[in-house]
Amino acid sequence: MNLIEALNWRYATKRMTGEKIVESDLDVILETIRLTPTAYGLQPFKVVVTQKKELLDEVFEKSCPQIVIKQCSHLLIFKARKKLDSEYLEGYLKEMKRLRNSTDEYIDGYRSKILKVIDDPRINKFSWTIRQTYIALGYATVAAATLGIDSTPIEGFDAQALNRALKLDTDREEAVVMLTLGYRDGKEDKLANLPKIRKPMDLLVERI
Repeated sequence: MNLIEALNWRYATKRMTGEKIVESDLDVILETIRLTPTAYGLQPFKVVVTQKKELLDEVFEKSCPQIVIKQCSHLLIFKARKKLDSEYLEGYLKEMKRLRNSTDEYIDGYRSKILKVIDDPRINKFSWTIRQTYIALGYATVAAATLGIDSTPIEGFDAQALNRALKLDTDREEAVVMLTLGYRDGKEDKLANLPKIRKPMDLLVERI
C-alpha cells in the first residue's frame, strides 16, 4: 500500500484478534515515534510498551474498560512530562553539543530560546508537553498503517488509575494517551467495513 491507501485502510479498530505483531514491525513503529518532530527537539514524553496480560487486565479493569485493551498485541502508553527542569534541559543540550559539535555560544543561545518558553508563566507547560506527545501519537498511527498493523488511539480512560497502575510520580509525568496495536477482527468489529466519514477537501482546506 502507498501512504494514502494505508490511511484509507486504517480506522480506530474496536475489536482485535490477539495475534502478535512481529518485533521488527514494533521496532519500526517505536523508531518512528523516536524520530517524531517536537518543539526544540525536546521530546518531553516517554512511551511505555507492554504486552503483559496482567498489566493489560489491570488497565482494562481499573482505567479503561474497552475490550480492545485485552485483545491487542501491544499497548503503548504515552507519558508526558509535567515540567522541563534544568536537569532535563541540560542533558538535552549536552547531547546536542556532542552530536553536532556545537560551540558554547550556540548552546547558550539555544538554551535562552528554550528558557523563554519554560520560564514564561503564561504558558501551561503540561498542556504544551501533551501537545508534543500527540504529535508522536499521530506518527505512530501512520507508521502502523503503512505496515498493515491496526491501531486504536485511546484517551477516554481514568488517568489517575492508569498513573497508579504504572506507579508514576505524577509530580513529574502523567499518562495522557494510549495506542493499541494488533490486527482487526473483521467478523466482530462492526466498524471494519464502514466507509470513513471525512470532510471533503474543499470544506477542510482554505487556500489563500
